Amino acid sequence: MKYKRPEKSVFIVHQRTDKKIAYYLNGYHISAMFWIFTLLTSSLAVATSLTYNIANAQQQTTTMSSSSSGNPNNIPSAQSVYMSQSLTLPTSVGYFVWYIVDEAHEDTVHESQKIISNHNPDFLPTNIVIPQNVTISFLDADAPWDTPHPHTINVIDRSSDKIVYTTGKLEYTKSSKPVMLSPGSYIVTDTKYKWMKGSITVLPTEKSNGTLIVGGFYTPTMQVANKKDNDGGVHPGWLGYYKTELPKEGFTILSEFNFHYTECKYCPGKFWPDQKTGDHTLIVYSTKQPLSDVLVKLEKLVWNNVYI
Repeated sequence: MKYKRPEKSVFIVHQRTDKKIAYYLNGYHISAMFWIFTLLTSSLAVATSLTYNIANAQQQTTTMSSSSSGNPNNIPSAQSVYMSQSLTLPTSVGYFVWYIVDEAHEDTVHESQKIISNHNPDFLPTNIVIPQNVTISFLDADAPWDTPHPHTINVIDRSSDKIVYTTGKLEYTKSSKPVMLSPGSYIVTDTKYKWMKGSITVLPTEKSNGTLIVGGFYTPTMQVANKKDNDGGVHPGWLGYYKTELPKEGFTILSEFNFHYTECKYCPGKFWPDQKTGDHTLIVYSTKQPLSDVLVKLEKLVWNNVYI
């Protein structure tokens, strides 16, 4: 960088003890003034950046605190359940309602374009890890129009390869008799639809000391144009509906996660028509009501969903 030589010599004097240091500015040297200005500017930038980072960190801490305050039992988030396809429950949970997903009867492997998502396509979630003494009940949300397709779910002990529990025949909206499993590892499968697979791990080192009921739920994110099933029944369910109805029925929505799945290349809108949309929301809920009351209320809430 070249500067025009000033008409008069300019000196900048810096007093340091009893010595004076003079910097002579000429056309062949970089101005000391320039370096001082640069130093001051850099210092200001660093200070500004530091102030921003501290404020940003405080804002993130506040956000995290407010999020966790609505979920004092530390239930994993809906996003975590969706991405990991797994749910690990704390000891505050005494009951888990395991949701059988709509279109779970469709071949997940060879006809994946028909399912709600390739994450948790059959059970919501696919895998659960629970403490001892947690009771499990399966809820069938696989809609029947036009053809009924009830589910019979078996739970198989990995160590013995024996069936330790079966739901019996589950019709749409119905729930299975609750079961409490011993510590160990289990395979979950449907007796007819072999691609429907999940897993249960019951931890030997932890025991539930709570009565909280937790479950997951799928719903369209937005209202759909056609709310009717093939028999003319009207199903009002979508995210806005459940954000009103779940609390009204005594449920707490702990978290939500919106996702998009459109893999049907030959379908209008790229989603399977029975789903009526490619935009869905995964809800994780909890309640402290008696399990028998919860299962009755979920029967109605599942039927009101718009999936057919």
